[in-house]
Amino acid sequence: MNVVGLTPIIPIVFAFALPLFSILIKGNRKIIQLYALIGTGTTLISSYRLFQLAYSSNVPLVYTFGKWIAPIGIVYEVDKLSALIALLTAGLMFLIAIYSYRYLEHDEGLEWYYTLYLALEAGLLGVLLTGDAFNLFVMIEVTSIAAYALVMFYRDRGDSVFAGLKYALIGATGTTMYFLALGMFYGAFGTVNFADLSAKVHGLSFPVSGMPAGNIVITSGIALALATWAFLIKAAIVPNHFWLPEAHPAAPSPISAILSGLVVNVGVYALIRFLYTVYGGSLTPELAHVVSLLGVIAIALGAVSALFGALMMNVQKDIKRLIAYSTIMHMGYLFMAVGLRTPLGVQAALFHLINHAVAKALLFLAAGIFVNTANSRNLEDLSGMGRKMPIATFGVAIASFGLAGVPPLNVFFSKLLLFNAFIERSIFLGLILVLSSITALIAYIKVFYVLWFGRSKKDVKKEEPLSMSLTCLILALICVILGLMAPVIIDRLITPAVGQILDYQSYISIILKLAGGLY
Repeated sequence: MNVVGLTPIIPIVFAFALPLFSILIKGNRKIIQLYALIGTGTTLISSYRLFQLAYSSNVPLVYTFGKWIAPIGIVYEVDKLSALIALLTAGLMFLIAIYSYRYLEHDEGLEWYYTLYLALEAGLLGVLLTGDAFNLFVMIEVTSIAAYALVMFYRDRGDSVFAGLKYALIGATGTTMYFLALGMFYGAFGTVNFADLSAKVHGLSFPVSGMPAGNIVITSGIALALATWAFLIKAAIVPNHFWLPEAHPAAPSPISAILSGLVVNVGVYALIRFLYTVYGGSLTPELAHVVSLLGVIAIALGAVSALFGALMMNVQKDIKRLIAYSTIMHMGYLFMAVGLRTPLGVQAALFHLINHAVAKALLFLAAGIFVNTANSRNLEDLSGMGRKMPIATFGVAIASFGLAGVPPLNVFFSKLLLFNAFIERSIFLGLILVLSSITALIAYIKVFYVLWFGRSKKDVKKEEPLSMSLTCLILALICVILGLMAPVIIDRLITPAVGQILDYQSYISIILKLAGGLY
C-alpha cells in the first residue's frame, strides 16, 4: 500500500487497537499517552511524505482500493490542496495530543478519549484524500460520530451531554441531506466519483457509467442545494450555526481546538471540491447560472455569519463561548471567499483556512490552561490570572491579535488577501471584513485586559504545565513564522495548490487514463 492509501489507515488501526491494548497494559496512563503520540506521530510522518509527493507531482496522486478503478471502485485522489490541509491536520493533531495528557490527568477514560481522538483524525484525513463523493459521506460520518462523543466526554456534566446530543441531532440532519444529494447525483450521472461527475458536467464521456440521464441542470441545482446546506451545518454558517456555541465550549479544551481549528474546515473543503473540481471551469449557461447563484448564497450567508459572530463575541462572559463565536465569524470569511469563485478568492480562502486553524487552536489551548486551573470558563473568574501564567497569556495575545488581523501576525496577511478578493466583487464585502475585524478586536482586547490587568479573584498556586505551555509556545511561534514568511508561503505552497484546484481537466484526466487502461 502506498502513502496515499496508508495515511488515513494509520490512525484508524491505532484507534481500533487501543481499547484492547489498554486492557493488556491495565490502563497505564503513561503508556496510553505514548501510544497516542506514536499513532499521531506516525500519521504526521506519513502526511508529510504525502505532502512531498503531491508537491513534486504535476498531476494528482491516485490510490485504488483493491485495484478497482473508478467509477466501479473507490479511489483516493490527492492534489496539492488535499495534501496541504492533510499535513496541517496531522500536525495539529500531534501537538494537541501532547497537550491533552496533562489537561486530562485527573479524568477517567483516557483510553476512550484517545480511541475517539484517533478515529476523528482518520475521518478528517479520509475527507481530505478521497476522490469519491460517497466515500466523503462515510468519512464525514466517521468524523462526526467521533466529534459528538468527544463533546460528551464529561458524561457527568449536563451541559456536555446536552451540547453533544444537540450537535449530533443537527449534524445527522446535515449528513442526511448530503446523502439525499448523493442519490440525486447518482440517479442523474450514474456515478459519485468526483472525476467522473466533473467529466459528465463538462460534456465528456467516461467508461462504464454511461451518459447522464434526465435534466442535469435541475438535478444539479437541487443536489447542490442539499449538499451545500449540509456543508453550511458542518461549517456552522448562519442560520445553521446554533450548535457550535454550545458544543465547542462544552468539550474538553483540546477537543474545542480541534473542532474550531479543523472539523469546521470539512464544510469549506467539501464546498471547494464541488464548486471548483466538479462544477469548475467552463459550463453551459444554465449550469453556470445555477453555480453562480450558489456562490451568491454562500457569499451572503458568509457575510451575515461574519458580522453576527463578531457582534456576539462582545456579549459573552464564557471565554470558550466567545472564542466559538469567533469561529463562526472566520467561517463566514471562508464561505464568502469560496463563493466568489475566483482564483484570488480561493487563494485567500486556502491561506486563511491554514492561518485560522493554527491561531484558533492556539487560542483554545491557551485559554484551556486558564480554564483547567480555575475550573471555570467565566471570564470574571479568570481575572488577573494572566500575570501568574505568562506563557498562556502570551499564547492568548498572539492568537487573539493574530485573529483580529494585527500585523505582522499570520492572519493579517490572509485577511489582506481576503480584502483584495472581496473588493474585486464589491467594496461592501471589504467593509464587512473590516467592520467585523474591528468589532472582534474589541472582544479580544477585553479578554486580554481581564486576564492581565483584572483583579485576581482566585489564589493560583499551580504552575503552568510544561507540556501544555510548550504546545502553546510552538503554535505561537508558528503564527509568527507564518506571518513573517507569508509571501514565500503564498508563492511556494498556496499558489501551486490553487493552480491544481482550478485545473479540473487534470483531476479528470488522471482517473480517465487509469479507467481507459483497465476497461
